[in-house]
Amino acid sequence: MINKKNKSKFDLDGIPPLREAVPLGLQHLFAMVFGNSVTALLITQILGLSQAQSTMLVQGAMLAAAIATLIQLYPPPFIKGYKFGVRLPVIMGTSYLFLGGCLGVVEEYGMAAMVGGQIAGAIFHIFFGLFIVSKIRRIFTPVISGTIITCMGLGLFPTAINNLAGGANSPEYGYIINFVIGLIVALIIIVLQNYGKGIIKDIAILVGIIAGFIISAAMGIVDFSAVKEAAWVSIPKPLAFGIEFKPHIIVMFILLYIVSVADLMGNLTLTTVGGLDRDVTEKELSSGVMGVGLGSICASLLNSIPVAAFSQNAAIVSLNKVVSRFVIATATFFLILGGISPKIGSIITSMPSCVIGGATLVIFSQIAMAGVNLLTKEEFTKKNMLIAGVAIATSLGITGTKEALVYFPTTLATVIGDSSVVLGALIALFLQGLFYIIEKVLKKGKN
Repeated sequence: MINKKNKSKFDLDGIPPLREAVPLGLQHLFAMVFGNSVTALLITQILGLSQAQSTMLVQGAMLAAAIATLIQLYPPPFIKGYKFGVRLPVIMGTSYLFLGGCLGVVEEYGMAAMVGGQIAGAIFHIFFGLFIVSKIRRIFTPVISGTIITCMGLGLFPTAINNLAGGANSPEYGYIINFVIGLIVALIIIVLQNYGKGIIKDIAILVGIIAGFIISAAMGIVDFSAVKEAAWVSIPKPLAFGIEFKPHIIVMFILLYIVSVADLMGNLTLTTVGGLDRDVTEKELSSGVMGVGLGSICASLLNSIPVAAFSQNAAIVSLNKVVSRFVIATATFFLILGGISPKIGSIITSMPSCVIGGATLVIFSQIAMAGVNLLTKEEFTKKNMLIAGVAIATSLGITGTKEALVYFPTTLATVIGDSSVVLGALIALFLQGLFYIIEKVLKKGKN
């Protein structure tokens, strides 16, 4: 039963007034909506789709993010004691972990094979969350979780800088004005986070983004052409490209879904430690994994790629401590509007990349520092320093030089080369397990 009298934005079940909830939700929206649309644009380029088809993919990605987020916020029941969602303030969107694999499948086999592989893998993922994940939760010690979150934040820095420079594929990439506007946005957020009061402090990111948008518009670098051409209403067609099941592609997606648990663990830990001052529980992780599976099935039906929790939104929760699920739900309202109205969607996505770059520069830095903070909560022994140091260094080094994996199998190169989180988690878990075995053997030898 929802207690409508609870108006606290610092409570999971709190329902703050709309004058607070809407701006708090909007800053979550602007932090994720552009990254959520990238996959649709890349698929458009690979397949040479029409403008109408490209718009439909962007709409599908928005609707998929909204549905997957609502599943996690207000989870539907599955069986006694388990639900299809984590019931935490997380925002879901298209997963970059799956991006490389999805683009490869689309290029070689088409959209139908990608959709079939995703749905089959997601069904497996639901049962993986139900029966297996709770049994492996204990291996995610503070040093592992801290390493994952640190890798997450540091691995996102190039994305923030590319946006700050104007967007990697933009003809204006690298223009000095982009850096000036983006750094103004970052400075506004930093100052308000430190010296702001009340709601202004809580929505510091939104204030910085709005200020950056106004400056950009005044300087003529906001492109409204897509807004003028877009239709008011258009509903994405489910399974617009068909569905096809290929065994080897299904296996690839199953592996990617399993690996994605480390990414989810990092995001949920960032949310609970930063926003609720506690660790994520076994049941929350299991339910969250099941929610990812159900959300990814919905995303696939809408011609999008699998979903994941967005780390930038987890960082916002950690930063302002606003954990109200209702606040996050207001962001999904705008995602749904963008999903059914191309015109509204184009307005949302008309924000210049440099403005988003300035905001994410602050957000991603907080993710990295949250990881460092978690690492320091456990004694920084030589063993822990080796685990974290080697994992972080190797993962960032590999993802920063993906061309070094040119002779690796495509699936393996995608898994370890496209995500610093996955590679960092795998290395940290391997070293932790190795040290545990060696210490057991040495202890037994002494006895």
